[in-house]
Amino acid sequence: MVVYTIVELMRLTRIELCDLAARITNRLPDYPETSQAYANARETLRNIRGILARRDPAYD
Repeated sequence: MVVYTIVELMRLTRIELCDLAARITNRLPDYPETSQAYANARETLRNIRGILARRDPAYD
């Protein structure tokens, strides 16, 4: 799993961000907790949540 950067995620709409977060969350159990893929998925989820928390919904 690759880490999506803040810049990459800022280009997505709220719906796309929510869809990506759901897909990543559903795949988390497939990775061992000690793997780099698991860490990357968690970091991407943190990035998505940060963007969703600060983004103005009026612009979506």
